[in-house]
Amino acid sequence: MPRDPVSELFDGGARTLLERAYARPGVWAGTRVGFPSARHVAYFAGRGINVLGTDQWGRDRWAAGFIRAVYYQHKWFYSQGRLGNTRRTTANDARAIRYEVGRRLPVLGVLPAGRAVRIMVQPGGQAAMRAVRRLPDSRRIYDDGGAPAGRWADPAGRDW
Repeated sequence: MPRDPVSELFDGGARTLLERAYARPGVWAGTRVGFPSARHVAYFAGRGINVLGTDQWGRDRWAAGFIRAVYYQHKWFYSQGRLGNTRRTTANDARAIRYEVGRRLPVLGVLPAGRAVRIMVQPGGQAAMRAVRRLPDSRRIYDDGGAPAGRWADPAGRDW
């Protein structure tokens, strides 16, 4: 399945935040995701994606794109305690990522207006997979077969 174009914009920022989180497992690492520019809004609108909207759970689509980039980078580039530059041949399941998307924040000095986002790296592996499998599909992003489940969402409400 190809990646959604919104999340691809956030790969660099996602990697930076992940590196901070990997350095301190079990501790929140945060950032601010700036709001989309008028150019971003127009570009994605031309592709049928409303980055100013919300998904089916009322979550901010722009910030959700950042979270998708975090998960992608963690899943495909994390190895031996750090992010590499070469894509893995098998998905990473060694650690789990928790995230929280906070409120909208105004400009603060040199920091742009945006949404607070934080992540935490936790032990993963088989213990994490067992915990996920105990969840009903309605609370999971993917089912056991890898198909989209109840919490799966994309930026435009369509399959990629």
